[in-house]
Amino acid sequence: MRLPRLYLTLLIVPLIGVLLPGCSDSSDSRPQPPTPPISIETPDADRCEILDGVNCMFPWPSSVFTVADDATPTGLRINLQQASLPANKQGVRVDPAEWNRNDGFSPSQLIMLQVPGIDLEQTGAAAITDIERSLDADAPIVVINADTGEQHLIFAELDANTEEASEQALLIRPMQQFERGGRYIVALRGLRDANGEAIEAPEVFRAYRDGTVTDNTAIEDRRDAMEAIFTTLADAGIAREELYLAWDFSIASVQNITERLLHIRDEAFADLGSAAPLFEVSAVTEFAPCGDDGCAEGEDEQISREVAGTFQVPNFLASDEGGPGSTFYYADPDDGLPDRLGGDNLFTAKFFCRIPRSVSEDFSQAPKVQARPSLYGHGLLGSAGEVQGGTGNNVDIMADTYQMMFCATDWSGFASEDAGFAIQALQDFSLLPAFFDRQQQGMLNFMYLARLLKHEAGFAGHQAFQSGGVPAFDNSIVYYDGNSQGGILGGALMGVIQDVTRGVLGVPGMAYSFLLRRSVDFDVYKPFFGGSATGEDGGGYPSIKDQGFLLSLAQMLWDRAEASGYAYHIENNTLPNTPAHAVLLQVAYGDHQVSMWAAESMARAIGARLRVPALEPGRHPDSNAYVGLEPVPAGEFLGSVISIWDNGPVGGGADNGGSAPPPITNTPPFEPDFGEDPHSRPRKDPVAQEQKHFFLMPDGMGRFVDTCDPSLPCTVDGYVPGG
Repeated sequence: MRLPRLYLTLLIVPLIGVLLPGCSDSSDSRPQPPTPPISIETPDADRCEILDGVNCMFPWPSSVFTVADDATPTGLRINLQQASLPANKQGVRVDPAEWNRNDGFSPSQLIMLQVPGIDLEQTGAAAITDIERSLDADAPIVVINADTGEQHLIFAELDANTEEASEQALLIRPMQQFERGGRYIVALRGLRDANGEAIEAPEVFRAYRDGTVTDNTAIEDRRDAMEAIFTTLADAGIAREELYLAWDFSIASVQNITERLLHIRDEAFADLGSAAPLFEVSAVTEFAPCGDDGCAEGEDEQISREVAGTFQVPNFLASDEGGPGSTFYYADPDDGLPDRLGGDNLFTAKFFCRIPRSVSEDFSQAPKVQARPSLYGHGLLGSAGEVQGGTGNNVDIMADTYQMMFCATDWSGFASEDAGFAIQALQDFSLLPAFFDRQQQGMLNFMYLARLLKHEAGFAGHQAFQSGGVPAFDNSIVYYDGNSQGGILGGALMGVIQDVTRGVLGVPGMAYSFLLRRSVDFDVYKPFFGGSATGEDGGGYPSIKDQGFLLSLAQMLWDRAEASGYAYHIENNTLPNTPAHAVLLQVAYGDHQVSMWAAESMARAIGARLRVPALEPGRHPDSNAYVGLEPVPAGEFLGSVISIWDNGPVGGGADNGGSAPPPITNTPPFEPDFGEDPHSRPRKDPVAQEQKHFFLMPDGMGRFVDTCDPSLPCTVDGYVPGG
């Protein structure tokens, strides 16, 4: 066994006393025998984290689940063993192959461990109600940047989805993303139970902390690395003798997170060259105005023409149709970047475009005004058909009021046709990579739709999109507007799309591992995830602890296809061959479906400015709400903004409605206990729509205009703060 330096020191120092007895000032000059190594068992140390003697994968994430790899940007590669990962009801363990392509963990990584008996209030840990507390010098739970020693903005909570001690994990969530390629150290100290008593550190960690030598090779081989952690913590003012636990982990590189989506984008557009994507118009529907007695079939008050069809996109999935469950196709030899099956396979995507009456009603005549074209992103497991709302729909009202033409396609990978596969993947996480691969193909589909809107030989050159032989829309610039899932996935799209530079992200958020447990929408899927709805022969993961871990694990791949991986690149830190973008985040306070805290985290990643006053004093449960978000500067502002829209407190809102602050636990805010769900209200509000109108203007003209009373928070449904 190789002996570490500290072990050798502990053996040599007593020998010095033997050789140099005159140097001792002790009354007993007799040589003292070296302390014998103690014995500690660490089962499965070759594939488990040994700091927790019960949970193989805790604390998570950890550097022990990486190996050196000179071929990656970080010099590391994830190295998870299938035998260590959770098994579903059928005993099938998660296949880690796709995770092991990563060169680090997620910038939004949920940190997990178990601390038996911990009471977070007695401990004084930073809660979601006071996240800035995590930056205090004496904070008991801290995450520090190993290079700078700076404390990171986090909060800690116990998983509220169970009260069973053996199943309840301690969750540490970043409220600002970890730096890509960075290394972080988690340190816990002064932990206390419900009686205020100190909690003793785990046995293996005590051996490291106290310099106790063991006869366990797995422990001793890691001692030098642990000593380096203690040194870094000491430099940051965190004393080793105070520690309950400390460990480190590293974050994936920008390249590793983004390279697949950027690759398929660049390959697809290189193949396209200067041409427009191939498309086919399958239906042109003209609507008559509604009558005095309402709207009959074939009538619409806001929309005069709908154009439907399909378009062709290079297909990088490993099936001819690229349907649900399709993974990326990797040619042999596998260079880690997706290829096209057969070299030329195509994905057929559908589209719907809606031309409003304010643009044209008589298509034999020139348009009254050319519409502003915008992509539209639909909601959770929805479809492009969401844009076909009909009279009174918020999308159609926005289109007609502000002369906009919205065009939609499916978020392939996260559309209604993917719902069945999503349920399968929740029962067997080995299927998840296909879920994320198809979402990236869906991003490419949106980019091709944008090119059809912008290219003169695209939609603008087709008679279905013309009025009096003139294009009904201005193809010089294209915008983006999406809501809910359209705001979340739109946060990824706006980090990579080349033909769009300004967009609106309605009721958005970031990091599905954060969102799902806090969303009422996930409630219908929980029985499949937990296995209660799958029968004896079905899958799922009954352990709440396993479920939390799996959501954290999923984020490492989900970053490739959602805002968590790309929000950082929207306005600043732009990706190669990608313009800077500006986005407007319109957040529903107390949202039941997309957590407002996830939107705040997203705004920090973007560097968005906060419209102030954001809320009435005391309305937000955080004692220092929106920490880290700078206010919108005075004067004209062209950059990204987050604006909060409130429908008032329960019973005190407009029409005696209103919404409560969401739970401070990782559970959803169900009606009626938390009031009305305000999720859809901003997009329907005329003042919020006007704010979008000013923002979705050509570059140099599009700007944030405060359409609310500048002395008051933005509200919906006519709610007046204090009124």
